[in-house]
Parts: sequence; structure tokens; C-alpha cells
Amino acid sequence: MEIDSCYQIGYVIKRHGLKGDVRVLLESELPKKLESIFVQINNRLIPFFIEHISILNDQAIIKFEDVNSPEQADQLIRNAVYLPKSLKKKSNKLETNDLIGFSVFADSEKLGTITSINNHALNPLLVVAYEDRELLIPISDYFIKKIDPKLKKVKVELPEGFMEI
Repeated sequence: MEIDSCYQIGYVIKRHGLKGDVRVLLESELPKKLESIFVQINNRLIPFFIEHISILNDQAIIKFEDVNSPEQADQLIRNAVYLPKSLKKKSNKLETNDLIGFSVFADSEKLGTITSINNHALNPLLVVAYEDRELLIPISDYFIKKIDPKLKKVKVELPEGFMEI
């Protein structure tokens, strides 16, 4: 499966128990019936079939077929989890992961393109490819002034000196 035909739903954050279960931090809602899921390993999406899954708030505990030990579960930690875009619920609500690929503008100057979302921080961050480095912009109404999904643009207002950090 190609990564362009999928969307990220979260990350494996740790193992759960001693039978190979893993805990996944969910960034998107899961479909009701789910037979398999893709885990990004070495920049490739690897399919894993699901034996059972339980969801509580923004986390899921998943038991994959053929992952039967804590050591096997540990190999999945910190890897992104994906589903095919065809399974994504149709919604008018824009999720943070939908912003990947959007252009970021401060005033009329294009700063760069959003390459990923960092949800691991206390405050989620937009990761923007800016010149030869990454620019981290907090996802907050204070910084983000307008999002145009049709034009795939995000207008930000950054405090003076922010770009020098």
C-alpha cells in the first residue's frame, strides 16, 4: 500500500501487557469494523491483521495477529499507524492531519509547506519545511489566523523574532 493512498490515524506509543498487545494514540476516529491496519516501518506501510481492539477516549489497545510477545510489540513502538483513505469517514470537519501538504503564509510571504504534525508535545505543532530547516508553529488560534481548505493555505501571524528562534 502506498502512503499517498492512506491517512495517518495515530502512533504506537507502548506495549500493553505480555501477550503482544500495543497501545495506540489515536489522532483520528476509527471506523466501526476494522480488520487490518498499516504500521509504518522503515518508511514502508506493513499490514497487520487485528485479533481484537478496544478503544477508550483517544487510545486504542490492539492485539495484532502474529505479534505474540512483548519483544515483538516493542518493535512497533513509535511507529505511525495508517488506514486507507477509502475508510476515512466523510466529514466537513478538518482534522489536523488534513493540513499536511498545505502552504503556510505570514502576511503574503510563503514560509513553506506543512510536512507533518507533531502531536507528541504538550501543545501540538505544525512542522513546516522552511528554507533549510524545520519551523515549528504551535496549533493555536494565537498563531493560526485562517485555514483555507480549498486553496490548501494556512495564514499565520508570528510574533516578532519568532523566525530567529
